[in-house]
Amino acid sequence: MTKHRIELLDGFRAIAILCVVLYHFTDRGPTIFPYGNFYRHIFGFGYFGVEFFFMISGFVISYTLAHTEGLLSFYKNRFSRLFPPMLLCSVITFIVFFFLDNNNLSGDAHNVKNFLPSLTFTNPSIWASLTGRDFHWLNGSYWSLWPEIQFYIISSALYFLSKKHFLRNMLVAGIVIIFIKYIPIYFLNSHAQYLQLHGGIAFFRAWRTGDEIFNITFFMGWFLPGVLFYHLYKGFRFNKQVFIGVCSLIVIFCLWRCISLFFANSLYTMLISSIFTLALFLLMIYRKRYLIFLESPFLTRIGVISYTIYLIHEDIGVLLINKYGKYLGDWSFLSPFIITIMAIGFAELSYRFYEKKAAVFLKQLFSKRNSIASSAQ
Repeated sequence: MTKHRIELLDGFRAIAILCVVLYHFTDRGPTIFPYGNFYRHIFGFGYFGVEFFFMISGFVISYTLAHTEGLLSFYKNRFSRLFPPMLLCSVITFIVFFFLDNNNLSGDAHNVKNFLPSLTFTNPSIWASLTGRDFHWLNGSYWSLWPEIQFYIISSALYFLSKKHFLRNMLVAGIVIIFIKYIPIYFLNSHAQYLQLHGGIAFFRAWRTGDEIFNITFFMGWFLPGVLFYHLYKGFRFNKQVFIGVCSLIVIFCLWRCISLFFANSLYTMLISSIFTLALFLLMIYRKRYLIFLESPFLTRIGVISYTIYLIHEDIGVLLINKYGKYLGDWSFLSPFIITIMAIGFAELSYRFYEKKAAVFLKQLFSKRNSIASSAQ
């Protein structure tokens, strides 16, 4: 099946990645950055960019599944897209910190064993529980890949189980997953202690921090609207049952956000970010002409390469600003923008000369192995 990019979604990705990058380059304080808290109140909202990415992913993965022949093909395509940039950015991060991080700004980037969770896109807690050793992400930004992988597994399984009822099944499963988070904490603690006593993995050991192994419970509420918006975008028509289900989802989403807001550091910022992201998708579906500026070649290109920007920017960017930003003197406040441009430049070169070729190579390799396996049969 033929699949085409939706340029407006690339514009959305550009907004999300620029918010995340500028947040990371301005929110560490005067002990890390030479310009101190100069930008803190300007870009402090930027952390919502990751949640926006989750919503975009809900839309994009629904679109991708609808244009994929089978479950195995879906995972091969995802691996071909995700793994090459992760490998390159992980190696570069390790090398940069090996040679430049004299002050041990990020001890995790110095440890070879942290390649394991990073290159497998799996929560370090899994490896810590299995081996009894301490694991971390090689780069702080990599944490968000694990909720993505969990969503891939859940959504793809439900889609190929029943394509016709995917929306209904995804909404039901997602709502159940969201409310797993709000099971009374004493029950989760008891369950975790039981698992630990019997040599198992304590899946729910951090109820409010989002550090537990299956942390999709903390982020499913962002993926689900993306799934729903995809179906609306494709002209999905409501019947009575679906209308009731969607209304229930809206009520549950609002309840989920209210509970999340209760524990949030900034109620105002989280509320505004939620309204903003929902509004963008509704405009894309019903009033696209108001967002035509997001289809500019510059923004859409940033959206195309946003994954690599995300993987490379945080730890290396913070290190470079901390180490060299002071040499700009009174102009040090330009550091985050200079490093952002460098990250965009790197991502463009990586995508053009490495990632596309690596993806083609992996897809051909998978096809060749399938041909050999078929011949053997």
